Amino acid sequence: MASDASAAREYIGEVARASGGNLVVKGKSITSEEIELNPYLASLGLEVVETDLGERIIQLAGERPSHLIVPAIHKTKEEVAQIFSRAWEREVPQDPFLITKEVRKDLRAKFLSASTGITGINVVSADIPAFFLMTNEGNGRLCSTLPSTHIILTGWEKIVETVEDAFSIFDILPINSVGLKYSSYLSIFTGLFPWRAGRSLHVVVLDNGRRSAMKDPALREALRCIRCGACMNVCPIYKTVGGHTFAKIYMGGIGAAWTAITGELKDAREVASLCTGCGTCLEVCPMGISIPRLVERVKELCREGGEGERLAVKVVSKRKVLESVTGLSSLVAPREIRRLPGPAKAVVQERVLERPQRPPFHPWALSQGLEMGTGGEATLYAGCMAEFIYPAIARDAVELLRSLGIPLQIMDEECCGLPAKTAGEKDLWRELARRNLDRVPPDKPLIFLCATCLSAFQEYGEEGLEPPEAYMLSQYLLKKLGPESFPGRFKGRVAYHFPCHLERHLGIRREPLDLLKRVEGVDIVEGEEAHLCCGGAGLYSFKYPPVSGEILKKKLEWLEKERVQVLVTSCPSCIMQLRGGVKKRGLPIEVMHMATFLLKAVKR
Repeated sequence: MASDASAAREYIGEVARASGGNLVVKGKSITSEEIELNPYLASLGLEVVETDLGERIIQLAGERPSHLIVPAIHKTKEEVAQIFSRAWEREVPQDPFLITKEVRKDLRAKFLSASTGITGINVVSADIPAFFLMTNEGNGRLCSTLPSTHIILTGWEKIVETVEDAFSIFDILPINSVGLKYSSYLSIFTGLFPWRAGRSLHVVVLDNGRRSAMKDPALREALRCIRCGACMNVCPIYKTVGGHTFAKIYMGGIGAAWTAITGELKDAREVASLCTGCGTCLEVCPMGISIPRLVERVKELCREGGEGERLAVKVVSKRKVLESVTGLSSLVAPREIRRLPGPAKAVVQERVLERPQRPPFHPWALSQGLEMGTGGEATLYAGCMAEFIYPAIARDAVELLRSLGIPLQIMDEECCGLPAKTAGEKDLWRELARRNLDRVPPDKPLIFLCATCLSAFQEYGEEGLEPPEAYMLSQYLLKKLGPESFPGRFKGRVAYHFPCHLERHLGIRREPLDLLKRVEGVDIVEGEEAHLCCGGAGLYSFKYPPVSGEILKKKLEWLEKERVQVLVTSCPSCIMQLRGGVKKRGLPIEVMHMATFLLKAVKR
């Protein structure tokens, strides 16, 4: 029972040294990476040979794994051939089949001469003590049976209550990790495999922060991770920067939580800061873990690092300050910002920024006779972006709803608080939530123009607060229209960009397209790319512009290929990113908010 990494290393080192030889064969184990086992055993004079093909490649390359399931996914076959050519001091062909054949021969000799075999483990059952190990190469079975000493290394979180629980994990692990219903090998150890005299079995159960994490309502969710790697396979950040940048041992958004549990909080904060919170991982995690909330918890726990992000959040969360900043920008900035000095130039590398529009929405609304908290059948919540950056969106929404005979009132609103929540400023988030809910007019539904803001209001329920009846604009219009078609027409190729908070956090997938399809003359362009993150993510595009820009490119390439004429979305932050990218590339595409598009359709 190892309380920390040091205790686990020292015990394994003692056992391996007492095994009667100095060669250790080892199966793939991210837990061994966590405790930095290989360098420690090497310091004792032991030779450690990784026997998983991917792990062997990166071991010889002197690197760390870049993926939980496919550790050498970042290597080409040419690079792999060069690695083995250097290791064996002979030419190795650039053919995966031949390389694998050569590695198998080399490793077979290691298996037969090793005195110690070390394996990780996938699941441990408690009712009938058994250790379950899944592999596709059979190397785990050879590590555990051929050497005279077998050492199992596992974390506390791998222990489940029953054998049935263990088997249920293998119903989902192979298909979520490599797309197969079954793995090639499933080995189950219930004790020593005594094929010859003198063999020994040792089990190291590692704590290293896991039991403390059980006491944290948020972090304990990370302990349910089965290490399938599905979240990495769909994550736009992982696919852009790779598993060495977006990691500190453990990769991706889930890796931020695991770094907080087993390592240093400041390291965890660095990993967490790369996550956009897009929620793509929410759609594929077989355990239903909310990785974005784990990332928020990591940021909340760590007060070191991220000072710039927290300062920016405090600025945008104070409406008077934000009004002053955007007001000044609207006076001194050019209409389109294509160049910025110094390090800030990266912000406009892949997009053009527009200066904030004037006047802000609320002063205009009051001048048009809209009342604060009274006088309408629904209340419009504009949000900070539509208030200060793109007030034309909110004005278009008012005109659209008026043209459809829907009287509105406005709300004395604060920032929704989601920027504070995602930055780890939970106290500020709670304060903004309370202020907003105190100001919501009673018995009137809220209409939102920003998916992020609606998501924030729905998440107020996490704090025990009762969110009001609320709709995105498209949802509300469909409710009012009933089975009738939309009274407007628009001829052209139109695509819809699904904002991440709308689709993945709120689960609103059907309504925007249903509404657009009711507009006469519209040729809807659909595809998987419509659901890709645009890379905007609020302040993220200012914090990591190169990463944001790379993600944006994929969306723009799709729009160009499909000859889209109008791109519609329901998030002002996405509009900033997408419109800026379209202008930078000089594409003949209009990027519009849903309210603006529908108003144009009505006027035609």
